[in-house]
Amino acid sequence: MVKNLRLSQHGPRRLAPASWPDGRSVAVWPVVNIEYFVPGQPGPSIQPHLVHGRDIANYGWREYGNRVGFWRLLELFAELGISATSALNAEVCLRHPDIAAAIVAQGWEVMGHGWDNSARQHEMSREVERDHIARTLGTLAETTNQPVLGWLTPGFAVSDATEELLAEAGLSYTADRCDDDVPYWFDTARGTLLAIPYSLETNDISLFLSMHYTAAEFADAMVDQVARLVAENATGSVAALGLHPFLVGQPGRIEHLRSALTRIAAMPQVWFTTGRDIYHRIAKEHSA
Repeated sequence: MVKNLRLSQHGPRRLAPASWPDGRSVAVWPVVNIEYFVPGQPGPSIQPHLVHGRDIANYGWREYGNRVGFWRLLELFAELGISATSALNAEVCLRHPDIAAAIVAQGWEVMGHGWDNSARQHEMSREVERDHIARTLGTLAETTNQPVLGWLTPGFAVSDATEELLAEAGLSYTADRCDDDVPYWFDTARGTLLAIPYSLETNDISLFLSMHYTAAEFADAMVDQVARLVAENATGSVAALGLHPFLVGQPGRIEHLRSALTRIAAMPQVWFTTGRDIYHRIAKEHSA
C-alpha cells in the first residue's frame, strides 16, 4: 500500500496527519450544533409518542436549546477557556440574532450547517442545493463578518452532489465524514476538500437518544474516546465532540459536560481547537 493513501468507495484519499502545537497528539474539536427546526416538521424527539399535530412538546424541547441551553454552554466554555466551532443554521441568525452576536463576541468559529435543520439536501435538485448552500454561506458571512471554511450537512442528508457543490462554493473542509481518526484530503469534480472527521461515538444525540446513556456515561464516553487516542499517540488525531444545546445544555447534564471537558483538558497531549485552526494547521504542512 502506498504510504498515506487509503482507498474507499469515495475514491483515493490522502491522509493529512499534522503536528499539533507543542508536540500534542490529539486535537479535540468541540462542535456546538445551533439549529432551527421548522414547527410541524420531523426532528429529534425526547417523547416520540407525542409527535402529533403541531408537536408542541418536542418542538419546544428543541427550541429550549436556543432560548436557554446555548447560554449555559457559552458560559461553561468561557469559564473553562475553551473555544468551539458552532455548526450554525443560517435561520438562527435571523430568529436569534443575540445568539449570532454572542458567538462572534466569544470568538467561536462559524461552520455552515444549512439554512435550517428541517431541510434535507438529499431531496434537492442540484440547482436548488447549490442555491441553498450559497444562501446559507452568504447569510452566515454577512451576519458574523467572518469567512466560513467548513460545512456539516444537517442530518448527514448529503446528496450525490453535495461534496462537489461545497468545493465549488469555495469551502475548505467538511465534517460530513465519520470514517477515520485522522483528517484527509479527497478530490471532487469541483476541487479538493479536507475531511475533518466527525464522530457519532462522541455525539450527544447518538449517546442520549439512540444509546440511552446517562449523563455520567456520556461524559465518561467522551473522556474514554480521547484517552485512547492519547494512548495510541498517533500523529494528528482528531476527536470531535458533537454537542446540541437542547440536549447537553439541560440543567441535569451541564455539570457532566463540565466534568468531561475538565478531565480532557488535563491530558497533556490534548489540543482544544476549532475546525478552522485544524484546517489552517494542516494546510501549512500539506499540499492538497
